Amino acid sequence: MIRRILDFTFILLFMWACMIIGLWLINEVIVPLELPGINSRVVTAIIKVAISGGLALFWLWMWREIKKRMFWHTL
Repeated sequence: MIRRILDFTFILLFMWACMIIGLWLINEVIVPLELPGINSRVVTAIIKVAISGGLALFWLWMWREIKKRMFWHTL
């Protein structure tokens, strides 16, 4: 019983840490990103949104995989 609670706590802490790191990455790297050779602000904004969306989707996929493994591990 204690093992399950610890596993769940570690997963939550890991996913929160990943989310905070992802938000920092978006704020510090992607938002101020200036692409050389692309003068259109619209294209640059679309690329930034695509990269940020890809990071969010990767986080959701990682959460799903960890959740599935934990589910099958507990059975």
